[in-house]
Amino acid sequence: MFIGETALLAIFLAAWVLGRLHKGRYHHYVMLAAFAADMLVFKPLMITRALQVYGHYPWPGTSISLHLYLDVAVIVLGLVSIYYGFKFRIRKGVKMFLPPKGRMHKWVGYLFIALWIATFVLGIRIFAWAHLG
Repeated sequence: MFIGETALLAIFLAAWVLGRLHKGRYHHYVMLAAFAADMLVFKPLMITRALQVYGHYPWPGTSISLHLYLDVAVIVLGLVSIYYGFKFRIRKGVKMFLPPKGRMHKWVGYLFIALWIATFVLGIRIFAWAHLG
Protein backbone atom coordinates (compact mmCIF):
# COMPACT_ATOMS: atom_id res chain seq x y z
CA MET A 1 0.00 0.00 0.00
CA PHE A 2 2.86 2.38 0.74
CA ILE A 3 4.14 2.35 -2.85
CA GLY A 4 0.65 2.87 -4.25
CA GLU A 5 -0.15 5.69 -1.85
CA THR A 6 3.19 7.35 -2.60
CA ALA A 7 2.42 7.14 -6.33
CA LEU A 8 -0.99 8.70 -5.66
CA LEU A 9 0.68 11.51 -3.73
CA ALA A 10 2.89 12.23 -6.75
CA ILE A 11 -0.14 12.13 -9.08
CA PHE A 12 -2.22 14.41 -6.83
CA LEU A 13 0.64 16.91 -6.66
CA ALA A 14 1.13 16.73 -10.45
CA ALA A 15 -2.60 17.39 -10.93
CA TRP A 16 -2.38 20.34 -8.54
CA VAL A 17 0.55 21.75 -10.55
CA LEU A 18 -1.47 21.31 -13.76
CA GLY A 19 -4.29 23.32 -12.16
CA ARG A 20 -1.87 26.05 -11.10
CA LEU A 21 -0.50 26.16 -14.67
CA HIS A 22 -4.06 26.64 -15.96
CA LYS A 23 -4.06 23.29 -17.76
CA GLY A 24 -7.65 22.68 -16.70
CA ARG A 25 -8.41 19.84 -19.08
CA TYR A 26 -5.40 17.79 -17.94
CA HIS A 27 -5.88 18.75 -14.29
CA HIS A 28 -9.48 17.55 -14.52
CA TYR A 29 -8.71 14.09 -15.89
CA VAL A 30 -5.57 13.42 -13.81
CA MET A 31 -7.29 14.45 -10.57
CA LEU A 32 -10.41 12.41 -11.30
CA ALA A 33 -8.32 9.34 -12.17
CA ALA A 34 -6.23 9.65 -8.99
CA PHE A 35 -9.31 10.18 -6.82
CA ALA A 36 -11.06 7.19 -8.43
CA ALA A 37 -8.00 4.99 -7.89
CA ASP A 38 -7.84 6.07 -4.26
CA MET A 39 -11.54 5.40 -3.70
CA LEU A 40 -11.71 2.12 -5.61
CA VAL A 41 -8.39 0.52 -4.63
CA PHE A 42 -6.70 2.00 -1.58
CA LYS A 43 -9.68 2.98 0.58
CA PRO A 44 -11.23 -0.52 0.35
CA LEU A 45 -7.85 -2.05 1.23
CA MET A 46 -7.53 0.20 4.27
CA ILE A 47 -11.10 -0.50 5.36
CA THR A 48 -10.66 -4.26 5.11
CA ARG A 49 -7.49 -3.98 7.19
CA ALA A 50 -9.18 -1.68 9.72
CA LEU A 51 -12.02 -4.19 10.08
CA GLN A 52 -9.39 -6.93 10.51
CA VAL A 53 -10.64 -8.92 7.53
CA TYR A 54 -7.07 -10.11 7.07
CA GLY A 55 -4.49 -9.74 9.80
CA HIS A 56 -4.40 -7.42 12.76
CA TYR A 57 -4.68 -3.77 11.82
CA PRO A 58 -4.13 -1.55 13.48
CA TRP A 59 -1.25 -3.51 14.76
CA PRO A 60 -1.52 -4.41 18.43
CA GLY A 61 -1.14 -1.30 20.55
CA THR A 62 -1.84 1.23 17.77
CA SER A 63 -4.90 3.35 17.14
CA ILE A 64 -6.20 4.04 13.68
CA SER A 65 -9.26 6.10 14.63
CA LEU A 66 -7.70 9.51 13.86
CA HIS A 67 -6.50 8.17 10.52
CA LEU A 68 -10.00 6.92 9.69
CA TYR A 69 -11.64 10.20 10.72
CA LEU A 70 -9.22 12.19 8.57
CA ASP A 71 -9.87 9.77 5.72
CA VAL A 72 -13.62 10.35 5.91
CA ALA A 73 -13.02 14.12 5.83
CA VAL A 74 -10.73 13.67 2.80
CA ILE A 75 -13.41 11.67 0.96
CA VAL A 76 -16.05 14.33 1.66
CA LEU A 77 -13.74 17.19 0.64
CA GLY A 78 -12.73 15.33 -2.52
CA LEU A 79 -16.37 14.87 -3.53
CA VAL A 80 -17.20 18.51 -2.72
CA SER A 81 -14.19 19.67 -4.75
CA ILE A 82 -15.28 17.56 -7.72
CA TYR A 83 -18.80 18.98 -7.42
CA TYR A 84 -17.53 22.57 -7.41
CA GLY A 85 -15.14 21.81 -10.27
CA PHE A 86 -18.00 20.59 -12.45
CA LYS A 87 -20.40 23.31 -11.27
CA PHE A 88 -18.14 26.25 -12.07
CA ARG A 89 -16.05 25.03 -15.01
CA ILE A 90 -16.34 26.70 -18.39
CA ARG A 91 -15.55 24.79 -21.56
CA LYS A 92 -14.43 26.50 -24.72
CA GLY A 93 -13.63 23.90 -27.31
CA VAL A 94 -11.23 21.45 -25.68
CA LYS A 95 -10.11 23.94 -23.00
CA MET A 96 -11.55 24.03 -19.49
CA PHE A 97 -11.09 26.77 -16.94
CA LEU A 98 -12.67 28.24 -13.84
CA PRO A 99 -14.05 31.76 -13.68
CA PRO A 100 -13.37 33.91 -10.58
CA LYS A 101 -16.51 32.54 -8.88
CA GLY A 102 -14.88 29.10 -9.04
CA ARG A 103 -12.55 30.04 -6.18
CA MET A 104 -14.52 27.74 -3.90
CA HIS A 105 -13.25 24.74 -5.89
CA LYS A 106 -9.71 26.03 -5.48
CA TRP A 107 -9.93 26.41 -1.69
CA VAL A 108 -11.73 23.14 -1.10
CA GLY A 109 -9.10 21.51 -3.35
CA TYR A 110 -6.27 23.00 -1.27
CA LEU A 111 -7.87 21.67 1.90
CA PHE A 112 -8.39 18.27 0.25
CA ILE A 113 -4.72 18.00 -0.75
CA ALA A 114 -3.53 19.19 2.68
CA LEU A 115 -5.69 16.68 4.55
CA TRP A 116 -4.83 13.89 2.11
CA ILE A 117 -1.14 14.50 2.80
CA ALA A 118 -1.80 14.62 6.57
CA THR A 119 -3.62 11.29 6.32
CA PHE A 120 -0.74 9.85 4.30
CA VAL A 121 1.84 11.02 6.86
CA LEU A 122 -0.24 9.71 9.75
CA GLY A 123 -0.55 6.33 8.02
CA ILE A 124 3.23 6.19 7.60
CA ARG A 125 3.64 7.11 11.26
CA ILE A 126 1.29 4.31 12.38
CA PHE A 127 3.08 1.82 10.15
CA ALA A 128 6.56 2.94 11.27
CA TRP A 129 5.60 2.94 14.93
CA ALA A 130 4.21 -0.59 14.67
CA HIS A 131 7.15 -2.01 12.72
CA LEU A 132 10.12 0.06 13.79
CA GLY A 133 9.17 0.54 17.39
